[in-house]
Amino acid sequence: MSQLYVAHYGDPDGKPLVFIHGWGMHSSVWHPLVERLAHYSVTLIDLPGLGRSADLIPDPYSLDAVVELLADVAPEKAAWLGWSLGGIAAMAFAEQYPERVSKLVTLATSPCFVQRDDWSAGMAPQVFAEFEASLKDNPVKTLQRFNMLQVQGSVSARSDLKQLKLLLAETSQPSETGLSHSLALLRDDYRYLFSGIKLPVLHILCQLDSLAPAEIASGLVGLCPTAKVEVLSEQSHVPLVSAPEKVVALLESWL
Repeated sequence: MSQLYVAHYGDPDGKPLVFIHGWGMHSSVWHPLVERLAHYSVTLIDLPGLGRSADLIPDPYSLDAVVELLADVAPEKAAWLGWSLGGIAAMAFAEQYPERVSKLVTLATSPCFVQRDDWSAGMAPQVFAEFEASLKDNPVKTLQRFNMLQVQGSVSARSDLKQLKLLLAETSQPSETGLSHSLALLRDDYRYLFSGIKLPVLHILCQLDSLAPAEIASGLVGLCPTAKVEVLSEQSHVPLVSAPEKVVALLESWL
């Protein structure tokens, strides 16, 4: 495999959208949204080392390398929506190729998924390190644990978790290498991306999200005063599964 997996949906003549999924998942997680966006031209891309791009692992695996692989397959210009890690990838793409991004939306994305001295809303560094070690020992069990974290707190947690399990079963298990390298991206501090963005940007957070807590809303505005921030009530880290209609409503009003 020399290029990332890409799938196209909707109206080829519609307004172009690019969707980028999060860690441990693949692009099929967007299908509940795609079904509601048939009048758009939607491009779904699997990140390197994950999903149907599991066999494509750049060396070194870096955010810059991910951006260049995305540039090879993305439309010449589109609005971008990235979920969780996908939000970081979309922000980085917009930084490198601003002329190819019309508008930018992040969903359940934090500039610091791991706590810093001056950014307390995130996973404790020791917990993240233990998570990385667990991944090397037992990738399957670690993915299951991560899915439980993603749905934690949601009133629909049971059904959300079932849907995530079904989605993961659609593709072969990513290698431990692909999972580890992509997970490592979540360790870094990306506030420079959020503060440097010059494009119209919407950040969608979720009230019950434990991975990208809604409490970072003020911090996001502090990083970029022109950014718009919306918080989905009663949703955890996976609103694209639990409440796709709400995500679509915000997306279309923004576009």
